[in-house]
Amino acid sequence: MAESHAVEVPSTNDFPLMENRGIGFALAFCAGLMNAWTFFHAQTFATVQSGNVVQIGYRLVQGDWEAFWFAFCSVIGFGLGSALCGVLMTTLLKTGRTFSTVVLWSECLLLAVITALAFADIIPTTYLAVAVSFVAGMQGNAFHKDHGMLYGNVAVTFVVQMAFNFLAQSFFKKEGINGESNLMWSGIFFLVLFGFASGGALGFYFDKIINSNVSLVIAIISLVIIAFSSREHKSDADPRAGATFV
Repeated sequence: MAESHAVEVPSTNDFPLMENRGIGFALAFCAGLMNAWTFFHAQTFATVQSGNVVQIGYRLVQGDWEAFWFAFCSVIGFGLGSALCGVLMTTLLKTGRTFSTVVLWSECLLLAVITALAFADIIPTTYLAVAVSFVAGMQGNAFHKDHGMLYGNVAVTFVVQMAFNFLAQSFFKKEGINGESNLMWSGIFFLVLFGFASGGALGFYFDKIINSNVSLVIAIISLVIIAFSSREHKSDADPRAGATFV
């Protein structure tokens, strides 16, 4: 008699650690902190590149070449961070290794160096802001899903769109993606928005009343906590094989 083998069907709710809604909130919180620091020091955004692109055009017409170059370099820095992180992730996955912990600790290390240089005041903070954008580009490429749904923990526009889209859909249809409620999906995206806003508010508040680099210190501490979480859950820390990065 032939043996029967049970086939395990993965649950639609079984998402990697980095797609957990709490992790999504924490990463968005870190993005808000990075934005608070770069906006405070260079009037550029570490993560929201749409704002920097608009600034490029505005500063060009205005003739403010210094502000133009800072905005332009922030976009390039973010892009290079995303590109190099993509190479790192692809290389690690090809060798059967996870990338979440590596990327998170790389972020921590780079931010620590940037923060030390900012405290030492040996390099203009406007230049360091470009380096922060590089770190943000790494984070944006490595972690771009929440609960299985494409989103951005470093980009606000799409998150706002989806939050209100699912909220509106909930008035017409209770069930949404993966058989889960549209209201739940709306809540997930609103939670990410709250992470952005609270990170930005807290970072600016402490930078203003304590020291202008405290927001980066808080970001490093937050990323260290997330990195330890990913280390404890290596088996489910990364997207499944065949995942694409955006």
